[in-house]
Amino acid sequence: MLFLYGRFRVCFGVATNESAGLVQLETPSDSQSVMNVISLDLSVVIIMLLVFSLYFILKKSFFDPISRILVERDARINGTVEEAKKMISKVEEQSLAYQESIKKARLEGYRHQDLFRAESLKERSQIVQEGRSKAESLVSSSKQEIESQVAHAKQGLEADVSGIADGIVKTILR
Repeated sequence: MLFLYGRFRVCFGVATNESAGLVQLETPSDSQSVMNVISLDLSVVIIMLLVFSLYFILKKSFFDPISRILVERDARINGTVEEAKKMISKVEEQSLAYQESIKKARLEGYRHQDLFRAESLKERSQIVQEGRSKAESLVSSSKQEIESQVAHAKQGLEADVSGIADGIVKTILR
Protein backbone atom coordinates (compact mmCIF):
# COMPACT_ATOMS: atom_id res chain seq x y z
CA MET A 1 0.00 0.00 0.00
CA LEU A 2 1.29 3.45 -0.86
CA PHE A 3 1.15 6.54 1.42
CA LEU A 4 2.50 10.00 1.10
CA TYR A 5 5.66 10.82 2.95
CA GLY A 6 4.92 12.05 6.50
CA ARG A 7 4.16 10.99 10.05
CA PHE A 8 3.17 7.43 9.13
CA ARG A 9 6.76 6.55 8.41
CA VAL A 10 7.63 6.92 12.09
CA CYS A 11 4.47 5.33 13.53
CA PHE A 12 4.20 2.27 11.32
CA GLY A 13 7.85 1.62 10.48
CA VAL A 14 7.48 2.40 6.81
CA ALA A 15 10.23 1.94 4.28
CA THR A 16 10.73 4.86 1.96
CA ASN A 17 11.85 5.14 -1.54
CA GLU A 18 13.54 8.55 -1.59
CA SER A 19 14.03 8.69 -5.34
CA ALA A 20 10.38 7.97 -6.09
CA GLY A 21 9.04 10.18 -3.28
CA LEU A 22 6.59 7.47 -2.22
CA VAL A 23 6.20 5.51 0.98
CA GLN A 24 5.41 1.81 1.16
CA LEU A 25 3.75 0.35 4.21
CA GLU A 26 5.53 -2.48 5.93
CA THR A 27 3.64 -4.72 8.25
CA PRO A 28 5.09 -4.29 11.71
CA SER A 29 5.39 -7.03 14.27
CA ASP A 30 2.78 -7.45 17.03
CA SER A 31 4.81 -5.74 19.77
CA GLN A 32 5.57 -2.80 17.52
CA SER A 33 1.95 -2.39 16.50
CA VAL A 34 0.72 -2.27 20.13
CA MET A 35 3.30 0.41 20.99
CA ASN A 36 2.50 2.40 17.90
CA VAL A 37 -1.25 2.28 18.57
CA ILE A 38 -0.73 3.40 22.17
CA SER A 39 1.58 6.22 21.13
CA LEU A 40 -0.85 7.10 18.40
CA ASP A 41 -3.73 7.27 20.89
CA LEU A 42 -1.74 9.30 23.39
CA SER A 43 -0.59 11.73 20.72
CA VAL A 44 -4.14 12.13 19.49
CA VAL A 45 -5.34 12.77 23.03
CA ILE A 46 -2.54 15.26 23.63
CA ILE A 47 -3.29 17.00 20.35
CA MET A 48 -6.99 17.09 21.23
CA LEU A 49 -6.16 18.54 24.66
CA LEU A 50 -3.89 21.12 23.06
CA VAL A 51 -6.54 22.07 20.50
CA PHE A 52 -9.25 22.41 23.18
CA SER A 53 -6.97 24.36 25.49
CA LEU A 54 -5.95 26.60 22.59
CA TYR A 55 -9.62 27.04 21.73
CA PHE A 56 -10.54 28.06 25.28
CA ILE A 57 -7.51 30.32 25.62
CA LEU A 58 -8.23 32.01 22.30
CA LYS A 59 -11.92 32.23 23.15
CA LYS A 60 -11.26 33.95 26.47
CA SER A 61 -8.39 36.17 25.33
CA PHE A 62 -9.29 36.89 21.69
CA PHE A 63 -12.76 35.92 20.46
CA ASP A 64 -14.79 37.08 23.50
CA PRO A 65 -13.19 40.58 23.61
CA ILE A 66 -13.54 40.97 19.84
CA SER A 67 -17.13 39.77 20.01
CA ARG A 68 -17.81 42.18 22.89
CA ILE A 69 -16.16 45.03 20.96
CA LEU A 70 -18.21 44.21 17.85
CA VAL A 71 -21.43 44.09 19.87
CA GLU A 72 -20.59 47.42 21.55
CA ARG A 73 -19.69 48.95 18.18
CA ASP A 74 -22.91 47.68 16.66
CA ALA A 75 -24.86 49.01 19.64
CA ARG A 76 -23.14 52.39 19.31
CA ILE A 77 -23.73 52.50 15.56
CA ASN A 78 -27.37 51.45 15.91
CA GLY A 79 -27.77 53.78 18.89
CA THR A 80 -26.27 56.64 16.92
CA VAL A 81 -28.42 55.81 13.92
CA GLU A 82 -31.53 55.64 16.10
CA GLU A 83 -30.57 58.90 17.80
CA ALA A 84 -30.01 60.51 14.40
CA LYS A 85 -33.41 59.25 13.22
CA LYS A 86 -35.04 60.66 16.36
CA MET A 87 -33.27 63.98 15.83
CA ILE A 88 -34.32 64.07 12.18
CA SER A 89 -37.95 63.37 13.09
CA LYS A 90 -37.77 66.04 15.83
CA VAL A 91 -36.29 68.55 13.37
CA GLU A 92 -38.98 67.69 10.81
CA GLU A 93 -41.68 68.20 13.46
CA GLN A 94 -40.13 71.52 14.45
CA SER A 95 -39.87 72.51 10.79
CA LEU A 96 -43.55 71.70 10.24
CA ALA A 97 -44.48 73.64 13.38
CA TYR A 98 -42.34 76.56 12.20
CA GLN A 99 -43.94 76.50 8.75
CA GLU A 100 -47.38 76.32 10.36
CA SER A 101 -46.58 79.29 12.60
CA ILE A 102 -45.31 81.25 9.58
CA LYS A 103 -48.52 80.41 7.74
CA LYS A 104 -50.60 81.55 10.71
CA ALA A 105 -48.55 84.75 10.99
CA ARG A 106 -49.07 85.46 7.28
CA LEU A 107 -52.80 84.86 7.60
CA GLU A 108 -52.89 87.15 10.63
CA GLY A 109 -50.94 89.78 8.68
CA TYR A 110 -53.35 89.49 5.75
CA ARG A 111 -56.27 89.76 8.15
CA HIS A 112 -54.75 92.93 9.67
CA GLN A 113 -54.16 94.33 6.19
CA ASP A 114 -57.77 93.67 5.29
CA LEU A 115 -58.93 95.34 8.49
CA PHE A 116 -56.70 98.35 7.86
CA ARG A 117 -57.84 98.50 4.23
CA ALA A 118 -61.51 98.36 5.26
CA GLU A 119 -60.91 101.00 7.93
CA SER A 120 -59.01 103.24 5.50
CA LEU A 121 -61.77 102.85 2.88
CA LYS A 122 -64.32 103.77 5.53
CA GLU A 123 -62.30 106.82 6.56
CA ARG A 124 -61.81 107.73 2.90
CA SER A 125 -65.53 107.55 2.21
CA GLN A 126 -66.18 109.66 5.31
CA ILE A 127 -63.60 112.24 4.18
CA VAL A 128 -65.06 112.27 0.65
CA GLN A 129 -68.56 112.62 2.08
CA GLU A 130 -67.45 115.46 4.35
CA GLY A 131 -65.70 117.12 1.38
CA ARG A 132 -68.82 116.77 -0.75
CA SER A 133 -71.03 118.16 1.97
CA LYS A 134 -68.63 121.09 2.53
CA ALA A 135 -68.43 121.67 -1.22
CA GLU A 136 -72.22 121.51 -1.53
CA SER A 137 -72.68 123.93 1.38
CA LEU A 138 -70.02 126.23 -0.11
CA VAL A 139 -71.71 126.06 -3.52
CA SER A 140 -75.14 126.72 -2.02
CA SER A 141 -73.83 129.61 0.09
CA SER A 142 -72.01 130.98 -2.97
CA LYS A 143 -75.21 130.67 -5.05
CA GLN A 144 -77.16 132.46 -2.36
CA GLU A 145 -74.53 135.17 -2.14
CA ILE A 146 -74.48 135.55 -5.94
CA GLU A 147 -78.27 135.61 -6.05
CA SER A 148 -78.36 138.26 -3.33
CA GLN A 149 -75.70 140.26 -5.20
CA VAL A 150 -77.71 139.90 -8.45
CA ALA A 151 -80.85 140.99 -6.65
CA HIS A 152 -79.03 143.92 -5.07
CA ALA A 153 -77.49 144.86 -8.46
CA LYS A 154 -80.92 144.68 -10.11
CA GLN A 155 -82.36 146.95 -7.45
CA GLY A 156 -79.47 149.36 -7.88
CA LEU A 157 -79.83 149.26 -11.70
CA GLU A 158 -83.58 149.70 -11.52
CA ALA A 159 -83.05 152.75 -9.37
CA ASP A 160 -80.39 154.03 -11.72
CA VAL A 161 -82.35 153.07 -14.87
CA SER A 162 -84.76 155.94 -14.52
CA GLY A 163 -81.90 158.40 -13.87
CA ILE A 164 -79.86 157.03 -16.81
CA ALA A 165 -82.92 157.01 -19.05
CA ASP A 166 -83.58 160.65 -18.19
CA GLY A 167 -79.92 161.45 -18.91
CA ILE A 168 -80.06 159.62 -22.31
CA VAL A 169 -83.28 161.37 -23.24
CA LYS A 170 -81.81 164.73 -22.32
CA THR A 171 -78.67 163.97 -24.30
CA ILE A 172 -80.59 162.92 -27.36
CA LEU A 173 -82.94 165.84 -27.17
CA ARG A 174 -80.42 168.38 -26.84
